Amino acid sequence: MLRSITSALLVGLALLSAGPAHADRLGKGRSLVLVGIGGHTGQFVAGGGTGRFPEFGEVGGHIAYFRFLSDQWTLGVSGGYHVGHMKVDENNPNGTPGSILTYNTHSLTARIGGDRYAFIDDNVALYAGPGVFFTRGRVKEELTVRPPTVGGGTNEGPPSTEVGFNGRIGMYARLRRGTALFGHIGQNLSHTSGHDSLQDVSWWSSTHEGSVGLAFDF
Repeated sequence: MLRSITSALLVGLALLSAGPAHADRLGKGRSLVLVGIGGHTGQFVAGGGTGRFPEFGEVGGHIAYFRFLSDQWTLGVSGGYHVGHMKVDENNPNGTPGSILTYNTHSLTARIGGDRYAFIDDNVALYAGPGVFFTRGRVKEELTVRPPTVGGGTNEGPPSTEVGFNGRIGMYARLRRGTALFGHIGQNLSHTSGHDSLQDVSWWSSTHEGSVGLAFDF
C-alpha cells in the first residue's frame, strides 16, 4: 500500500512540474532542506518476555538537510518521528461489551546518506542513493475489560534498536524559485535487537519506507 501511494505521488510530481518554474539548476555548493510526511514499518519488542512484536505500520514527519558536493551528488542527514495506533474492540459471546485492546507505538529515526541526481531539465530531476540509519522505538499494549474487572492493565515493551542500510529512489520537481515538491520510496535492510528482564531478542528484516513533501533550496 505504501509503495502504491508513494508511486502515485511521484507520478503526480512529474505532472505538476510541467509548468514553467524559472530558476537555475541545482549544483555544487547548493543546499536542500526537505520537510514532509512519510511512513515506515516499525520493528518492536513486546513486553513480558514474549519476544518480537509483529511488524507495525507507522506514519509521521520527515526533515532532512542535503548539500551538493558536485553537480550530481549530495550528502546529508535526515530524521523522522513516527507513531502507530491500533484498537481492537471485542464483544462477549452474548453480545455484551467485552475487552478493548489498544496498541500504541512510537519511533525516532536518524539517517545519513547521499543521492545521485539525474536532471531531466533545470527544474525536474530523478535521484537515487544509499544510506545508513538508526531507529529507536517502543510499543505499549493496554487492555481494558468491560465492566471493569481484574485482568486489565498496561504492558510496555523495552526499547528496540534497529540499525540498517537504506536504498531509495525519488523525484524532485520545482514549483517556483527556491521551492519544489519531492517524493521517494525506499527499501530498508536492517537488524533489530532489544532486551527485557527475561530475554534478549534480535532479528533481521526487509521493509519499505517513503515520504513526500516540500524541498527548499538555497
